Amino acid sequence: MKIFFAALLAMMSFMNVACAEPNRNLSTSVNEFCRKYFGTLNRNENIFYSPYGINAALSILANGATGDTKAELLRALTIDNVKNLNDGHKIFSDFAAANYGETFAEANLLLIDKKVIGRGIEKNFWSVVTDVYKSEVREADFSGDINGERKKITRFVNDKTRGFIPDYKSIVTADTLTDLLNVVYFKGDWTFPFESRRTRRGDFTNRDGSKSTVDMMNQTFKEEISYIADENFCGIKLPYSNGAAMYLILPSDENSLDVAELWNNQTSEYREKFLDDLKRTPPFDGKVIVCLPKFELDIESNLVENLKSIGIKKSFTTDAEFFNIVNDTPLKIGNAKHRAKIKVDELGTEAAAVTEVVMLEGAAPGFHRSKIVYFIAERPFLFVIRDIESGVTLFAGAVNKF
Repeated sequence: MKIFFAALLAMMSFMNVACAEPNRNLSTSVNEFCRKYFGTLNRNENIFYSPYGINAALSILANGATGDTKAELLRALTIDNVKNLNDGHKIFSDFAAANYGETFAEANLLLIDKKVIGRGIEKNFWSVVTDVYKSEVREADFSGDINGERKKITRFVNDKTRGFIPDYKSIVTADTLTDLLNVVYFKGDWTFPFESRRTRRGDFTNRDGSKSTVDMMNQTFKEEISYIADENFCGIKLPYSNGAAMYLILPSDENSLDVAELWNNQTSEYREKFLDDLKRTPPFDGKVIVCLPKFELDIESNLVENLKSIGIKKSFTTDAEFFNIVNDTPLKIGNAKHRAKIKVDELGTEAAAVTEVVMLEGAAPGFHRSKIVYFIAERPFLFVIRDIESGVTLFAGAVNKF
């Protein structure tokens, strides 16, 4: 009997490791992509995007690519093969559905123009898109009714973001053959809400040194939230009630206004270790006095130059090898867009992001341990929303100005 239970425990342990591995692959891929993409952005402006959402869209495309185009996408996603990508996304998707309930949702939509859909969708690609990524696949009439298709996309985004992004403007054109959309939605209530009666008007020093008057939330947390600091940065972890957390980061130099540039200049190992230490550190043994502005960001950006900057280039040329999407139809990426919106207040956070990829015809630290510490975000700060268990970065951004 002891041998039986020992074998059973060993089997369960093996299964846990096997299930955890794709999540590690995914968290590494998403978080490394977050780092690479952050480095392509204007770090003097406000920043907000979903590395998870963009990663998911590119992962779907990688399943339809071959040759150098596929290798290029995998390098950008910091992963060896599409199977690890697919396994990671499926496990995280199933995990999120089971644990987040209505507070997190992901939706994918693949639209294929009526003039090529009759050729059929490549069998393996269809299986991956529908089974792994739970994508809807629909026929579209881009060449015959482009305005109608754009309106349908707007309604799809509005529905999947629960009205948080009601006015999304699609980039499809009459020449579009396929259009891929990924939508990510998140709504989290703080485990320890800010008291609205303590919110006051106050000055925020912008990146350029000017000042803006904003609503500042104030709260004293007593052995409730994690805090770490080293010679470069200090950070806090504000947990949500659904298993995610917002990590907020300020430069340790209280006069510094260039947090995004300072963070970007650190090695990826340092940044990941800082966030991992913040994740693992128990609640601070004392008081953490936090001052944080209420804020809303709504940022739309064209992805083309950013993706080219991190090595995705062939995908945009007539030499692109997207041969495994629509049968007998070579494709290339014609345009790509990302829109991300967030609202942070005393009760919590609501956020959503849309990634759209249009495809055209191709040819072939050491911790600070005083009993009272301060995290006063009256100057530019970084924030990351992560699933605590897997470490997958759902959203990331920087508030540099109001």
